[in-house]
Amino acid sequence: MHTVAKNGNELGGTGRQHQLHLNVTEVGTDRSSAHTGGQSLQLFGPNIQPRHCVIAHTEGIVTVTPSFRDAHTFVNGQRIYETTILQHGCIVRFGRIHNFRFIDPQQDDRIRHNSSMDTGNYERYPPGGGGVAGRDPILPAVLEFREESEDAFLHAITTDLDPTDIQFKLAPTYTLYMAARFRASTHYRPDLNPTERAHRLTEMLTKVAAMVQNVIHSRHGDPTSLAFWMANASELLHFLKQDRHVSGYSLTAQDILAEAVQVAFRSLVDCMQAELSTSLPVFLEDREDANEEEGSTAHVLSILTNTMALMRRCRVNAALTIQLFSQLFHFVNMWVFNRIVADTHPNYCTRVWGVRVKRRLARVEVWAEKQGLELASDCHLARLSQAALLLQSQKSSADDIATISSKCFKLNSLQLRAILEKYQPLPDEPPIPQDLIDNVVAVAESTSDGLSREEGREVRLEEEADLQLPFLLPEDGYSCDIVRGVPSGLAEFLGPLQLAALCSMNPQPTSSGYWTIYMQDQDTRPPPGPRSPSVMSNRSVSLPRGEPEIHVIQLHKSNSGMGLSIVATKVTRTATSPFLSTPLDLVSVTCSVLLPLSSSCLKKV
Repeated sequence: MHTVAKNGNELGGTGRQHQLHLNVTEVGTDRSSAHTGGQSLQLFGPNIQPRHCVIAHTEGIVTVTPSFRDAHTFVNGQRIYETTILQHGCIVRFGRIHNFRFIDPQQDDRIRHNSSMDTGNYERYPPGGGGVAGRDPILPAVLEFREESEDAFLHAITTDLDPTDIQFKLAPTYTLYMAARFRASTHYRPDLNPTERAHRLTEMLTKVAAMVQNVIHSRHGDPTSLAFWMANASELLHFLKQDRHVSGYSLTAQDILAEAVQVAFRSLVDCMQAELSTSLPVFLEDREDANEEEGSTAHVLSILTNTMALMRRCRVNAALTIQLFSQLFHFVNMWVFNRIVADTHPNYCTRVWGVRVKRRLARVEVWAEKQGLELASDCHLARLSQAALLLQSQKSSADDIATISSKCFKLNSLQLRAILEKYQPLPDEPPIPQDLIDNVVAVAESTSDGLSREEGREVRLEEEADLQLPFLLPEDGYSCDIVRGVPSGLAEFLGPLQLAALCSMNPQPTSSGYWTIYMQDQDTRPPPGPRSPSVMSNRSVSLPRGEPEIHVIQLHKSNSGMGLSIVATKVTRTATSPFLSTPLDLVSVTCSVLLPLSSSCLKKV
């Protein structure tokens, strides 16, 4: 990033440049991150906070997230409150006076290369939404393909695709959405009547959904493919559900895609848990690990970091990312906790092991906080954390009963009894009195056990292997809310298909640049104007759906997260709200990442 003037003009030789290295860069007046080995951009001035915002650079993806609502942060003149992708050339302002231009050398080189040769319509059209100036309510581009080459075209963008070869990871989604709009329009076979056109659209979308589902099933052991297709299946499902012309003719495809997303999610969880299970034994190694890089948590943190990088690289919806890491945190909690309470050798119920587990767990929690997953980690690592706290606490007098009961409220009576009866005092510790154990257990029976039974959960010693939370498809946070114009990676993706005469894409320069132009209930719509003719142009779809009564619940998000935090509320199912069937609801915070970036910098302007 390099500094620029307030109007975005270059400052010549007076500009300041800041390299954005991999990992997290903290922006603000405080330089505490520098003392802990982190990266920082220290700024002073009006409205600059000590920990103003965080810039995350992971696997070619760069995002900026304000630390809290009062941290004034702007991208291209618009104030942001949540995680926002930085695109090449955009202007970022911190506080009132610090203006930077985000420079991605890869994009910069590509633009210079493209300007020196004739590359056709795609590269000349502003990539990633840059310079979108049209006002027509039409898609940024249209795509056509011939009926006789339909199968070859669809296989090329689904079953025959290698995710590692694709720059813009959501290219299949945007290609298939344009294909659906083409099939719904009168540009495809003008001679067809509306009924036949609708029938062919339904057939094609059902075929596409089945192909995506088959790819996910066939690659159930490949995390990269699973993350890639989970992202694309969920994004395509959102397009089909929200498009007011296509939605009514894609119900079967929507059902197939919804199941495909869940299968991909479950398979990805299995893959990541299998990796963790090979590294977690080191978590309980009998050693003092002062060196963090070679410590007992290094392998676990490496897996978590690589998983997060994969999610960001594949542009997975933030709500799905939260649910995935909730599963992984629960797995870590379950695996370690069950070995602590197990009646096996070695005995981990000692003060020494309490200190070790707490210290090692703290490293995972610090990592989660940097990723904006602090609430998910707090929730799903709670029993292990409280077990470690119990092992360190005083456990010798009646005064300790209240302390244990208040601080270890997540542990049920069976778990408390097992840990306390297994506890091996150090030479300088008195043994735990039996009446103290009985009293602590009695309190837990009336509190923790009672709550579990009210919620229909069994009171058991070991943690369950599966996290008992329903899988939730995200309601928002999709890429189409952010992407503008034709992403450069989409043109590159379609280039070989056009050379093979499988399809043809043409940008629409007069478009307003929105991919949500045909979606239902849009708050911001361009002025009325001509639109592409579609199968539903002369009639509306109003399919009866059994919608629940809407109840508004206000949720407050932590100020310190980085855009992937969850907020939770407990609701009681009543006769007037029969659809509230689960006590925990996940609310996603938009964290859509759209263009691959690498070796990036901020330049003061």
